[in-house]
Amino acid sequence: MDDYRKEANIQVGKRLRESRIGLGRTQAEIAVALGVSEEHYRKYESGATGLSTDKLLILYHKYGIDPTYLITGSCLKNEFDVDYFMANCNKEQKNQLVDRVFSYMLQMIKN
Repeated sequence: MDDYRKEANIQVGKRLRESRIGLGRTQAEIAVALGVSEEHYRKYESGATGLSTDKLLILYHKYGIDPTYLITGSCLKNEFDVDYFMANCNKEQKNQLVDRVFSYMLQMIKN
C-alpha cells in the first residue's frame, strides 16, 4: 500500500473511531452492522484496512455518519440552528435531541 493511501486509511480510521465513540457504540455493535468480525472492524479503525463504499453507506444510513466527514474530515453541514430545530419539531424530536446531547456529554466525560 502506498504511503498516501495508508495515511488516508489511518485518518479515516481515526474519524470512524471518534464517530463511534460519539455515538456511544462499541466496536462489536458497529462490526455487526457492517457484517464484519470485530477483529476486522478494528482494522478499519487502525487504518490497516480501508472502508469500501458499501460500508460507508451502511454507516451513513444506520448511524448518520457522514461519508464526507470520514473521508475528508470536513462536514457538509456547517451549522446546526438549534432555535430553528426547536421551533420546527415535535416534542418527541426535542426529547430525542436532549437525550442525545446528554448521552454525548456523558461519553465526553468518560473519555
